[in-house]
Amino acid sequence: MKTSETILCAVAAVALVAIIVWVTRLKTRGFTKILINSLAGGALICGLSAFNIIALPFNLLNALIVGILGLPGAGIVIAAAFLL
Repeated sequence: MKTSETILCAVAAVALVAIIVWVTRLKTRGFTKILINSLAGGALICGLSAFNIIALPFNLLNALIVGILGLPGAGIVIAAAFLL
């Protein structure tokens, strides 16, 4: 692996652990908000891919990233798609 890929994987792993810890500490109200935002994020990814604007893999992790982080999360997913 290249150094940049190793750093990207480490940052992604730390972010994933932080998100999992944060989600498990939320109450039910926060969980439903994340669920709704994740569904909206999945719809955004699906819409961008359907209209051939950009080819993004549609999976649960990408939907959660976009749902939790919003537009900056979409930017992260797009940047990761271009880098990998």
